[in-house]
Amino acid sequence: MKDQVHIRNAEAANLARTLARQTGKTISEVVLEALRQYRPVRPSVAPEERLARWQRHLAEDRERRVAGPETPIEALYDEQTGLPR
Repeated sequence: MKDQVHIRNAEAANLARTLARQTGKTISEVVLEALRQYRPVRPSVAPEERLARWQRHLAEDRERRVAGPETPIEALYDEQTGLPR
């Protein structure tokens, strides 16, 4: 076996052995299943930082003129019928 992983943390090794014993699986199966289920938690961003980030993006877009000039909502409707054009 070329690819081997050694658990060098006593708590992790004890947990893996305990789970293997409780489930009737091998330590490798327990570790593999845990790794497949693992999803890292993204650090949460404070609402103020999120707002500041959006404001920066909007300012950059305005500077680059990514968004075209705004069209008034009235321009989207026919004056005679009141229906969308």
